[in-house]
Amino acid sequence: MSHVAERRVPARPDRDTERLRGGRKVSGFRPDIEGLRALAILPVVAYHAAQFVGAAGSVPFLATVTSSLARVTGGFLGVDVFFVISGYLITGLLVREAAERDRIHFGRFYARRARRILPAATVTLIATLVAATVILPAAATVGVAVDALWAALFNADVHFAVSGVDYMGVATNPSPVLHFWSLNDEEKFYLVWPAVLTVATWASVKLRRVPLRPALFVALLALALPSLWWSQHLVAAGDPSAYFSALSRAFELAAGGLLAIAMPAVALLPRAARVVGAMVGFTVVVVCMFTYTSLTPFPGVSALPVVLGTLLVIGGDQAGIVSRALSLRSVRWVGNISYSLYLWHWPVLVLAAAAASGHLSPAMALACVALSFLLAWGSRRFVELPAQRGSLLSPTRSALAFGLVAILATVLVSVGVGRAAQAQVTQADHAAAQGIAPIKKADHGLLMIGDSITDRGKGPLQAALSAAGWNFRIDALGGRPIVSGKRATWTPMCFATPLCGADLVLKSGPVPGTVVIALGSNAEWPAFYRVAPPTATDSGLRERRDAHGWVMVGQDSPRQVVAEVNTVMSLVPATTVVYWVGIYLDDRNWGNVTWRQTNAAIKATAGSYPNARFLDWAGYLAKHHVPYEADGSHPTPAGMIIRARWLVSQIH
Repeated sequence: MSHVAERRVPARPDRDTERLRGGRKVSGFRPDIEGLRALAILPVVAYHAAQFVGAAGSVPFLATVTSSLARVTGGFLGVDVFFVISGYLITGLLVREAAERDRIHFGRFYARRARRILPAATVTLIATLVAATVILPAAATVGVAVDALWAALFNADVHFAVSGVDYMGVATNPSPVLHFWSLNDEEKFYLVWPAVLTVATWASVKLRRVPLRPALFVALLALALPSLWWSQHLVAAGDPSAYFSALSRAFELAAGGLLAIAMPAVALLPRAARVVGAMVGFTVVVVCMFTYTSLTPFPGVSALPVVLGTLLVIGGDQAGIVSRALSLRSVRWVGNISYSLYLWHWPVLVLAAAAASGHLSPAMALACVALSFLLAWGSRRFVELPAQRGSLLSPTRSALAFGLVAILATVLVSVGVGRAAQAQVTQADHAAAQGIAPIKKADHGLLMIGDSITDRGKGPLQAALSAAGWNFRIDALGGRPIVSGKRATWTPMCFATPLCGADLVLKSGPVPGTVVIALGSNAEWPAFYRVAPPTATDSGLRERRDAHGWVMVGQDSPRQVVAEVNTVMSLVPATTVVYWVGIYLDDRNWGNVTWRQTNAAIKATAGSYPNARFLDWAGYLAKHHVPYEADGSHPTPAGMIIRARWLVSQIH
């Protein structure tokens, strides 16, 4: 996400203009680049809004509008456009300073960054934390507080990458501060690039043999090429961290920087060539935004068309129809508020969807977009501009001090909100331990193997198991299948861990006297089912639609489930009792997914082993009310307490 503001100040030879051959000057302010930000932010907003739209609704016009939003299947590419823009603008500032003063003033550079990004980012993070405490369950608020803490410390990208978050599954239980990963990626680049530029400038000045711009170009190219290689390496390996990693994204920012360095030469190209190039680049970017999907391996080399297309548009240098279109006042207005719009639209959508039980109607989604624009305008008018133009933060030291205070304030609020929410969670978890009878078995060892349901309900489950006296270990992994093997697209975490399936977990260490396996709703071999929207999967395949609704990954066939249960049972001693927990999926969300057949296959196969037991969770639900999330597969926090108490009572 680009945070660079092009200031409307009179051109000065030492700062905002650069004389080229022939006497022509190029202004530091580019209205077309401001408009280009609109091309970047609007697809991002459309893409994200479409993720949360559930049923079509009763108003045809609104349904048509939201359906149109969903056609921008590559809207996430707007972030890549922002990266290129940011790399171009900031490198241009640094190069001009290096050329004029033979050095870079780091204090002034980071003071400008503090004035530009921190005021709006701080307000957004704190407001999101406050809203989360009101809207989200306490357990979810704890997670948001942790995410906000990482974002405040400019490490949200690392945090989400390590957590195995799948960006292409953003609409399933997402963090309202997930989008801060891009800001943190940029800031990491700008910790490294000014230092590299300083070294290259020093070498050029001292040696006096290599002109400054060629030296800087080579230095930045030395950063860009390894980054592109590493990005493609992560993508080829199926590592979800490729999307968030600053190392795998640096080449996009560097590409913009390379153009900034070469811009004096580019500006000397024939006007016709630049006009045609801008038209081609604009077309490539737009086509990619409508043809790329969440199934496109990304970033890596797949990002190059958008990166190169953006470079061609910028390289047009205010010439031709593309520049005129991007310079229209209405387009520039959107570009002018793009930073705040990026900050606000995501938490508005996430928190509104959470308040609406997971999905938004077309009217609600459009209302969220409208609210995001209003907040963005207010943020730009009353937060961003005063910080950039006011005299209070004009001194470098004042701006840097403000930056530290803003970071500290966000950290303190994050910690405070997290602790308060955790206290509520702890209190709720204790309810799961009330009235739990102690176990009577001599062997108190227990291993629980589960997926995202177990992971989300780990708190009450731990409390209940502790109250019963179990010496337990819980191994939970979102998207985990019963047996490891070829993975479906929607379970990328299994690429990042050697303990994907229950079989590998059992092989990894000693097997205790009791094993509980709560799996069966994650496909090993993908099959496709037509179901009524919305579905409850975080699959990238959720992007793909047909006339009957979403296309989603199905479950393993009953025959495959039988083989998987047999495989697992062959790995445990005859003295170990294995409890197989049945699954449940809400048919209103999961349509004709064969979860009942899966249960029947697990129950029948487990029944053939004297040391296996089947626990009928769906049967319990048929007689007792257990609240579920809107996704139809995960119980609510209150439901998790009921599930934990039931489960522990069954393995007594």
